[in-house]
Amino acid sequence: MNNPYLLPALRLSPALMARLIERIDPALHDERLDPGRFTLREVLAHLADWEPILRARIEQGVAQPGSILVAYDEDERARSQRYAELSVEGSLRQWTVEREKTVALVASITREDFEHIVLHPERGPMSVADLAGFIPNHDLYHLEQISAYLPGATGSFDSVDRAH
Repeated sequence: MNNPYLLPALRLSPALMARLIERIDPALHDERLDPGRFTLREVLAHLADWEPILRARIEQGVAQPGSILVAYDEDERARSQRYAELSVEGSLRQWTVEREKTVALVASITREDFEHIVLHPERGPMSVADLAGFIPNHDLYHLEQISAYLPGATGSFDSVDRAH
């Protein structure tokens, strides 16, 4: 692996999220700060739900170079998986457990396998390194979103394309 920060970033995100959530009033867990984005509760459910999907994409890239990934509608998935009804604490625990599996997988990938290419229907060709590197970037997007719930927080960057 050429990126010395990838594994630490993958390991640290759930703990950083837990620290943020500790500082946020639970009464805000279902508050929608931006109509186009998830609530805090939904973010945690989303992260827990998507971790195995993102890991499976990496596994597919390693095992089946040249294959086509499945694209998902994240809003439809949020409805079908009932994100709004799930426990923040339970989702955080699930995400943490799933992330440990992702870290183990990424740590086991060979330099050659990181170069394998798959096709994402919306993003085009992506290497296994791209797929793995996407995860901490995705985390950062949602960590920033959750930081807006902190007492005294002001402003937030504009919503970006959330396509998975």
